[in-house]
Amino acid sequence: MKQRIKRLLGSKNLLYLGIFYTLFVTFLLLFPTIDAPKIGVPSFDKVGHVCVFGILVVIWLLFILLKTEGNRAKSIGVVLVVFFYGIIIEVLQELFFQSRTADGWDVLANSVGILLGWLIFQKIKKVFFLKS
Repeated sequence: MKQRIKRLLGSKNLLYLGIFYTLFVTFLLLFPTIDAPKIGVPSFDKVGHVCVFGILVVIWLLFILLKTEGNRAKSIGVVLVVFFYGIIIEVLQELFFQSRTADGWDVLANSVGILLGWLIFQKIKKVFFLKS
């Protein structure tokens, strides 16, 4: 099963997916929100941050798993890089975009997403990669 998943995902495919998704997230989080539709659910954007960062960390952790056979230090590095990426995005929003502001709650939502993504990755790894 591990070999089939490795072939299906492939480290190159995950690399391309990771780059594309990271650029997409960057665009979404830095795109001006002047004409963006408003959703009437309070704090709905925080749910979006959780989901976006959860998916982001899963993609990059899967890439590291397939590329390095699960090097723990590199996995921790991915989590830290994604965390600091979220902080950098918030700083860029505050400094360069009038319709965007930095929000500490967004950083918290990003962190929750990273944690949930890491937990999901652990489950994926256990089910698909650690079977004998």
